[in-house]
Amino acid sequence: MGITEHIDRIDLAVYQLEGEADHWWALIRESRDITAITWTQFKELFLRKYFPNIVKQERIREFLNLEQGTMIVTQYVAKFKELAHYATRYVENDEEKAQKFEWGLDPTIRGRVLPMRLPTFADVVDTALDSKWEVVDFKRIWSLRKENNQSIVGLERNSQRYAALKPYSMEPQQPLQSHSTNRSSKI
Repeated sequence: MGITEHIDRIDLAVYQLEGEADHWWALIRESRDITAITWTQFKELFLRKYFPNIVKQERIREFLNLEQGTMIVTQYVAKFKELAHYATRYVENDEEKAQKFEWGLDPTIRGRVLPMRLPTFADVVDTALDSKWEVVDFKRIWSLRKENNQSIVGLERNSQRYAALKPYSMEPQQPLQSHSTNRSSKI
């Protein structure tokens, strides 16, 4: 059951008004015949009073320049959704919304998400959240290896012939035995 009557929509919106906004509506009610006001007219009056065009333009500018920066992915998603309401002409469909979101992601996450060419905003968000954990793990491993002066790429042997640590194991290193030593002891 949807609300179709203009007056019902207006009544529900007015019910939510508090403080100064409630006082504003009382003044409108006293100065006009509100039975003739349509929902569209009510929204225009309300937005003109409490949401000037300059504020809307600022929100659009903020949306167009939005990047993840130091925000975590969930914060970026929330800010993106909040500002996207004001910039609907820039993200008219789900694919455009997904692309705009992708290009604002942190480069380490964007590099994992962008090549997938995901079609929907929801798919991009899910993949970005998953990729965030991969990036966090990689950075943790990188810092552990950096502390131990080990290379990130592949398994290497250092000068004492010890195997380098594997990314997810911190097992003690054991000296490697040479195959030629084993053969000479059998001869």
